[in-house]
Amino acid sequence: MALKKTPFSRGVNLTKWFEVQNTRTLKFDKFTEQDFANIKSLGADVIRLPIRMHDMTARDPACTLDPLLLEYMDTVIGWAEKHKLYIILDNHSFHPLNPTDVNIDRILVKVWAQLARRYKDRGEYLIYEVLNEPHKIDDGRWAEIQELTIDAIRQIDTVHPIMVGGTEYNSIDKLLLLPEYKDNNLIYTFHFYDPHIFTHQGATWDSPSLAPLTGVPFPLDGRKIPKIPESFKGTWAEASLKNYEHEAAFSTLTATLEKAAEFAKKRDVPVFCGEFGVYMIQIPHEDRVKWYEFVTGELEKLNISWAIWDYFGGFGLFNTVEGGDFNKDLNLDVVRALGLTPPAKKETL
Repeated sequence: MALKKTPFSRGVNLTKWFEVQNTRTLKFDKFTEQDFANIKSLGADVIRLPIRMHDMTARDPACTLDPLLLEYMDTVIGWAEKHKLYIILDNHSFHPLNPTDVNIDRILVKVWAQLARRYKDRGEYLIYEVLNEPHKIDDGRWAEIQELTIDAIRQIDTVHPIMVGGTEYNSIDKLLLLPEYKDNNLIYTFHFYDPHIFTHQGATWDSPSLAPLTGVPFPLDGRKIPKIPESFKGTWAEASLKNYEHEAAFSTLTATLEKAAEFAKKRDVPVFCGEFGVYMIQIPHEDRVKWYEFVTGELEKLNISWAIWDYFGGFGLFNTVEGGDFNKDLNLDVVRALGLTPPAKKETL
C-alpha cells in the first residue's frame, strides 16, 4: 500500500512571532509578506505557525480570543493563500517542563470552536493543529481530549484538515498508541530530534540544562564523546552519552522514522514531521549539515513531509539566531542539505 500523502511536502516553522504572552506584545512586523515569498522561492510549500492561543484569550468563561490576534491571523493566512503556501495554525500553548493540564479540553474546545467558525469558509491552504507537544499526561486521557476537540471543530468546519499527535512531546512511539479516530480528514504529526543529546547541545530549557555540553559529534565515526558534566550524573543525559554509539547510529535513527511510516501504512493516514532540527549555538556547522542531510534524506525516502524548526532562530536556516538578509545571510549548506533551493545571486549596482 502506498503511503497516503499530505497535500504539502516541505516547509518551515515561523517561531517567536505569535509565541508571546499577549497580543499587545506581538511584534507583527517581525515577518512580512516578503518572507512568505522568500520561503516559497526556496521550494517550500508549507508554513507551521506556532501560536500561544490560550494566552491570548480574555480569560473569561468563553475563552474569548483577542480580536487583534484574529486580525493578525487573517493577514497571515491571506499571505499564505496568495503565495500558495499551506499554513498550519499550531496551538503552541504549552510549557516544556509543566505537565499538560488534564482538563485542558475546557479551553481547547472553546478556542477551536471560535477559530473554526471564523475560518470554515477559507480556502484549501488552511490546517488546524490541536495542540503542540502534549506531555506528562495519561495517553488515554489525551486521546479523549483530542477527540473532543476534533468533534468540536467538525460540528462547525467539516472541510479543513485537523492535525493530531501523541504525547511525550509528539513522539513517534506515542503516535503509535493513538486510537483510530473516526474522522477521515486528519494528519498525524510527530517531532524528531534524535539523538536529543546531540541536537540540543547548549540548550538551557532541558532538565538537566544542556548548557555545559559541547563536542558531541554526529556522526560518531570513531570520534570521542566528551567528558560527562557533573550536573548530568544520575540523569537521562548521562545515560544518553554512555549509550551514544547506539543512539546516534544511522540504523537506529532510520528504524525510529520507519515506525512512523509503518503507522501511516497500517492506518492508511498521512503523517507529518512537524518539527526537527539541530541547535546551532554549540554544535559544529559540519555536524549540523550532516544531520540534516541524513534525516531529510530518510524522510524523503519514506515519503514523509516535514517542517524544520525553524526559519530563523536557534535551529534556523540563517547563519545567526536573529536571521538577516535573505540573499546574504542564509546558511546555504543547511539549505542544500534540506534539499531546498538557494536563492539566485542578485547583482549589486
